[in-house]
Amino acid sequence: MRLPVPPEPVELKKEARRNLYSLKLTHKLPSYLWKEGGWSENFKREGCNWQCFLRFHSRVGQEVDEWIIGDISWKELINKLEDFTEGIIFRFLSSRQNRRGDIG
Repeated sequence: MRLPVPPEPVELKKEARRNLYSLKLTHKLPSYLWKEGGWSENFKREGCNWQCFLRFHSRVGQEVDEWIIGDISWKELINKLEDFTEGIIFRFLSSRQNRRGDIG
């Protein structure tokens, strides 16, 4: 799925660099992508609501870590997340959401 590339959340990245677990234990990055990043409509169209999106985000922790420590750029992270949405795990997450009937 094509995803818009929102501005890099530099302050979130700085916070995460100070304490890697601070970002992972909250919903700050997923919330940013869902709301400010404009991803909610894209994911909802694919049958993936907020809870499904959090499950998706939990599967890409290594990629997020790579961005936090500077191994990959923001654009590379977004590209990796887009690639993940084309995979079988994402299709499973969104189809599971559809079967539960709580999309939106």
